[in-house]
Amino acid sequence: MKKRIALLLASVMAVSSMTVIPAAADEERPTISFFDKNSGIKAFDDRIAEELMNRTGVNIDLISPTGDPGEKLSLMLAGQDYPDIILMDRSSDIVNKYIEAGALVNLSDYMDKLPNVVEMYGDTLNKTRYTDGNNYYLSNWYGPDPDPVNGFICRYDIMVDLLGQERADSDEPFTVSEMEEVFKQFKEKYPTLEGKDSVALMLSEPKKTDDLNGTFAGMYGMKTYYKDEDGKLHFRVSDPKYLEAVHSLNDLYAEGYLDKEWVTLTSDLKNQKLAAGNVFAYAGAYWDVWTANASLNQMIGEDAKYLAYKVVADDVDPDETTLGGRSSLGWDAIAITNNCENLDAALAFVDYCASQEGQDLLLWGIEGEDYTIEDGVRTPVGDIVERFKADNTKMQEETGITRWTWFVKNGNHEDDGTPSRISMAKKDITAQFAEKNLSNTYWDTAEFDGLIPTGNTPVALKAQKVQDIIAQAYPHMVNAASSDEVDSVYNQMMSDLDAAGIAEVEDAINETYAARMELWNE
Repeated sequence: MKKRIALLLASVMAVSSMTVIPAAADEERPTISFFDKNSGIKAFDDRIAEELMNRTGVNIDLISPTGDPGEKLSLMLAGQDYPDIILMDRSSDIVNKYIEAGALVNLSDYMDKLPNVVEMYGDTLNKTRYTDGNNYYLSNWYGPDPDPVNGFICRYDIMVDLLGQERADSDEPFTVSEMEEVFKQFKEKYPTLEGKDSVALMLSEPKKTDDLNGTFAGMYGMKTYYKDEDGKLHFRVSDPKYLEAVHSLNDLYAEGYLDKEWVTLTSDLKNQKLAAGNVFAYAGAYWDVWTANASLNQMIGEDAKYLAYKVVADDVDPDETTLGGRSSLGWDAIAITNNCENLDAALAFVDYCASQEGQDLLLWGIEGEDYTIEDGVRTPVGDIVERFKADNTKMQEETGITRWTWFVKNGNHEDDGTPSRISMAKKDITAQFAEKNLSNTYWDTAEFDGLIPTGNTPVALKAQKVQDIIAQAYPHMVNAASSDEVDSVYNQMMSDLDAAGIAEVEDAINETYAARMELWNE
């Protein structure tokens, strides 16, 4: 397959590098209807939207995903009343349902009309093929993402106060034992902060999975599944490191370091708590604290900001952590449906959006207005980056830049090394610390994505039961009254999983995984 893509790329590069329909008067343009599950109530009427329609020569009729987007996609499929282009959640089974219903155009038949897609996506096209070997959608937010993710995000001013400037600025990782000692010092020196009881550590909001809040799985080097010595995949709860990580969380809870409300945490409550000024550290993505940082800077001072530090299990090599797990195959699937009457226009629109020029328009804006090319380097105009940092949502509405994120390729521009988005062109201290301290944490989750059976089949129902058992046992282990109780809850969970048919679910996971590896390596 890789050879086939390489040959196709060679052939299409001989074609014009940009397939664009000439602009015409609005009433003469073909109209393409587009359902984007992420668009909310936004109208396609900003300056970038207008420029995109002018360059491609099509009008976009944006279909609002009112209510539950997933439910709307299902209803559209049932009634065969779907628009020309749809953007869906790639990890959802809705994508396969559309493919199996014959609702999507087979893009493999039209790659000669998608030269920019072939050039930009490369081997990603190999990995997003359906089981029949064809491409029915294009990924959004695809490619390896160099931006780090999870870590212990600690108040910098307090780190300096407790450990000194040199250690607070160092890129040397902390072990779990060392960080527990820092928490101890914090609680002793700061029993209260800003008039409230102090909190040493907050977690990101819990999910219905066994992900150990992301950070704790990563600091122990765990991945999506535990692979045994025979190469078979198992739910992560079977990994010997899983129980060790849970004990680590339980220790933090028992010592009074962990936020007592972590089980019921929501995104809004998380932001509220972090901005209150009495929380020292947060285990999660480094960008989760940007809203809180803005509040703390105003309330306390410039150094009162959350910055990223790497914490590793005592017996884990710092370079073996998996704190930055992301899928190179992206979050969304964008497809052309068989209801599309003007396929040539849709293909040309897709190919332009996926091109580097199209990506720069969507994510950097208009050259000469939002950025210039200086000595071959994309350079933001004025204080546009600072304004994005101050209020990203407001700037999206005002400028249209990154208001529409379609066919986004992660990583930096190959020609000048600048980021894919203008808002990232100048890195603030949070990004600088994350890059410095969370190095060597990225790993590609793509091979493990979407392996759990879904739908209403017997094995899919068992898979849901398995996940429910894990999700229900997890907080009881973390909040257990003793180490022995942690083991007791864990052992009961494993017994319940056996009774629920976890072996059959794992067999299905391994069957899908083997078929995927065979398809990818074809």
